[in-house]
Amino acid sequence: MAVFGHVGQNAGSFGFFYAPYAMPQPRQPEKAAKLLIPSYSLYGQIDHAAELRFLHVETLSSRNKLNNWDIRPHRHHDLHQIVWVERGGGKVTLDDSLLNLDAPVLISIPPSVVHGFQWRPGSEGLVLTVAESFKSELTTLVGDAAIAEPFQAPFVVNTHEERFDDMKLAAALRTIADEFVYERVGRITTIAGCLLIVFAEAARLKRVHSQNVLAINVKGADQYSRFRQLVEERFREHWPVSAYAHALAMTERSLRRLSMRFAEQSPVRIINRRMVLEAKRNLLYTELSIAEVGYILGFEDPSYFTRFFINYANEAPLEFRRRHLPGSRQLAAGGGKG
Repeated sequence: MAVFGHVGQNAGSFGFFYAPYAMPQPRQPEKAAKLLIPSYSLYGQIDHAAELRFLHVETLSSRNKLNNWDIRPHRHHDLHQIVWVERGGGKVTLDDSLLNLDAPVLISIPPSVVHGFQWRPGSEGLVLTVAESFKSELTTLVGDAAIAEPFQAPFVVNTHEERFDDMKLAAALRTIADEFVYERVGRITTIAGCLLIVFAEAARLKRVHSQNVLAINVKGADQYSRFRQLVEERFREHWPVSAYAHALAMTERSLRRLSMRFAEQSPVRIINRRMVLEAKRNLLYTELSIAEVGYILGFEDPSYFTRFFINYANEAPLEFRRRHLPGSRQLAAGGGKG
């Protein structure tokens, strides 16, 4: 299973590796299972923080066949999924909604939304999984808020009763799937470009077919989305949790309950992980010194920045840069599977 980008701490930045598919752990007793919603990177694999430019694409049938066409309810903390079903259909769980869907259908699932599938055997399509940070990076780069806004909450475009032009969406997804497997010149650029096309076409489908769109209302999702957006805007300023709570017109206790529900992390950890993600980007894609990276993120003491980074990344900034940067340069020069 090839993976573009990485999840976790051991994969190379912007590199490619083959990870063994890990079957889900045996189910817990029924009472305990109700108290714990599994969190995965990809379904059945241990959950790690999705960093930088993680992207994965696979056919609908590949993982479903291995699980007897029954993907139990779970969630991904940092990953957004787009499911495109071209043939077949089945039952889809999105938070507390149970839907019966027939192809063609497009499903957009933001991070932390609980989802599960029971597709009919033989159903086919593509599943695109992308790090929320990568999605934000691309949409910010092109400066088109219209293609990002529709993905703040889960939605389903189910238009099996009428014909609609899905050719661009399907073509872009197939191109991503093809580039995902084979190493070619301009591979990263092609995947990023096609990913933007997928975002745009999905946003258009949602708007054009609004009468056939089911927008899932997940209680608290809007507040959590505003919190994450506020983190994006203010994390460099080292706001305390009380400042975020005040800006959201809620108590610190309510904000903590919200973040624990949607991310199983405290607000402080969400803020600091975003800080570390930005530090990693600067360490990999700029020539700033370690002290300079820390300074632009609001750390006046380089040693304190180093301790902060180690606490969340389990390695020093210099070690991270040395371990990941050679892989990035090697990828730029070519090589890989083809």
